[in-house]
Amino acid sequence: MSVFSEKLQECITRSNIKIASLSKISGVERSYIQKMLTGERIPGDPEVLRQLADALMLTPSERRILTEAYAISKMGEVIYYRRLLVKRLIEGAGSSLIPSPVLRETFPDPCFSRPPVLTVSGKSSISDTLRLLMEEELSKEDPQIQAVLQPECDAAQVLLQYARICPRLQMEQIICLDSELQYQRENKYNLGCLQKIFGFLFGACRYSPYFYYESISSKTAISALFPWMIISRGWVFLLSGDGEHAVTVSDPDTVSHCGDIFSRMREECMPVIECSGNYWDPDNWETTGSSTSYSLQFEPCMGLFFTMDMARKQIPKEIPQRENLLKFLEERQKKITLLEGGRKNVSFFTLEGLDRFLETGRLSELPEHCYEPLPRAFRAELLRRMLACMKAGSYTPYCIQTAKFRVSENLSFFASGVQEVFCTYRHPLYGLKSFQLHEKSIAYSFTDFFEYLKETGLILPLEETQSLLQNRFQKLFKG
Repeated sequence: MSVFSEKLQECITRSNIKIASLSKISGVERSYIQKMLTGERIPGDPEVLRQLADALMLTPSERRILTEAYAISKMGEVIYYRRLLVKRLIEGAGSSLIPSPVLRETFPDPCFSRPPVLTVSGKSSISDTLRLLMEEELSKEDPQIQAVLQPECDAAQVLLQYARICPRLQMEQIICLDSELQYQRENKYNLGCLQKIFGFLFGACRYSPYFYYESISSKTAISALFPWMIISRGWVFLLSGDGEHAVTVSDPDTVSHCGDIFSRMREECMPVIECSGNYWDPDNWETTGSSTSYSLQFEPCMGLFFTMDMARKQIPKEIPQRENLLKFLEERQKKITLLEGGRKNVSFFTLEGLDRFLETGRLSELPEHCYEPLPRAFRAELLRRMLACMKAGSYTPYCIQTAKFRVSENLSFFASGVQEVFCTYRHPLYGLKSFQLHEKSIAYSFTDFFEYLKETGLILPLEETQSLLQNRFQKLFKG
């Protein structure tokens, strides 16, 4: 039996209904229901599930449990929870972009007096000691931290507190990603690491994460006495795998030696994400080729449909570095446009984002000070091109149901068909930024989620999305 067949049997038992009656009321054949209950069949059409749920008069909670059991049985438990984790990661990343209510540029020196070697035991004492050490480092000019530390460690949460509030802090972190997985299926640990990394990346500090592969279970083995290390310019903080014991060393030679070890480790690692030093550098945008690309953002990706005549008219001549901006838009347009044929895109966006663009002529993918709002004629033309590409089969749009899937207006993803995933985000302190998900198992998990999203109830059906776009075009054209 499958998880779905067990949950279906429970629902039928609670409803106190016979199979023959259920078949008659739901319109689903009796033999088909019997095969579902024995685990021989799983409905290929979700409509069958809805018919059964309606006939059984399930409560919202019961319907949700049965639907989840159906999804688990259809795709497998491992894949189901991996996709669910990607969804939660995207939603959580949007929350991380909310700026901290408190930013601190200065920290008083706590005058922490300690011997050359200080031992600490107990997680609470270790966290308190690390806070004193961090505030000592942050009291200096240009504070810097280097860490070999897993994101789930308690010490990483202490570092995150300062990463969220101190813009002057520069932090490099080396993490171990799990090699004991088949990333086509199981990837829970590595995705969990990325979820925590986003907290640092979208915080106030300057943050660079690197990774290497190893069995994560071996990194926390009891034989590895102090696998984690945090380095400043004045001290080294060594931490046991279980987080219960730590040693602080202040000897300058030891600090320098540990810094050299970190540098050698970093040379052997790869960046978790490839951060763009300059969002406006066209080389940061890879050509999508002829494969199908995916975009997920608050509003539709209008970069798929714009042309340079629009850009030249809307970017004022007095804007600083106008030519560089135009060059960026032209190169990006060549790499992602759908107007020349040969490319396909599946786009997920919110109806609120589309309506906001049609109302204001503003695009979140461009800073407002760089261009004039698009006039109504341009908005109508972009929507017309969108519909034309949709009709030609090169563009497949889906509206996200925001009650079921929260998408931040400050965050967007663009994925090509070769496991290349790009993220653009509006940082609360540093403005428009972008990065590429460099680690392949994570990039695969995102691309798989975008492909799977078409089959979920998180979006409106294609026909309904197309109808909404047609209606808005007619209203805009008449206006």
